[in-house]
Amino acid sequence: MTFELDFTSFGPLSYSTVPWDSDLFGIEFYELRAEGPAAEVVRSLPAWREELRRRGLPALAFTRIRPDDVALAKVLGEIGFYPAETTLRISLPLKRFVPLHPNAAGRAVLREASAEDLPTLVDMVEGMFEMDRFHLDPHLPRQLSDRRYAQWLERGFHDHDRLFVYETADKEPMGFYLVKGQPPGEVDLSLAGLSERYRRGGAGALMYEAVLGRCRDLGFRTATSTISTNNTDVVNLFMRLGFVVRSAQLTMHLFLS
Repeated sequence: MTFELDFTSFGPLSYSTVPWDSDLFGIEFYELRAEGPAAEVVRSLPAWREELRRRGLPALAFTRIRPDDVALAKVLGEIGFYPAETTLRISLPLKRFVPLHPNAAGRAVLREASAEDLPTLVDMVEGMFEMDRFHLDPHLPRQLSDRRYAQWLERGFHDHDRLFVYETADKEPMGFYLVKGQPPGEVDLSLAGLSERYRRGGAGALMYEAVLGRCRDLGFRTATSTISTNNTDVVNLFMRLGFVVRSAQLTMHLFLS
């Protein structure tokens, strides 16, 4: 599933509307990129903010910066941006993948989802996510943030990304994993969710291991993912599975009303 944005130049800045989020939340969403010399970016930010005001309110803009770019974060904060989420880009060569629980076979089953599975998996999304920047931002309604992830799941399936369902031996769905890519290249572990009733018994770790094993068997060379540092349990699990951090980004939000 790939989305293309249409960026408009504004001096050393560029910005684009994010149509899928704008349509869902009913306000204008913008992505900002600061691509010019630091001094010019600093001078341009207040005028850019006023440009958004002229385009209509309310609006939410976001930008991604390096977590160590304190000077830029300070300037962004001075015009109203606030930190929303830090994410890590991680990867694992699948030939190095070794399951943490090699004797867990038979406890649950991982299979590719069908169209008949989709409504059940979409219903599972409600209340499943809470540590991302959309759910944590008080300006965004929780139910619409839930719907954003449900749409992600639906669009990925209809765009022929691989969707796996993880279920008990009695065929009760426990969770799902949406991945994208084509072997023998890189597989992006795009979106995962586990039903709340199974989060305390280690089912999440077993599901992640099953997905990695399946991707390796399909011929993918490398697994990658973007994860939030807010979810320390998932960060720790990926590290235990052998993933390493390739880069980090701080996402900052600006809400205009």
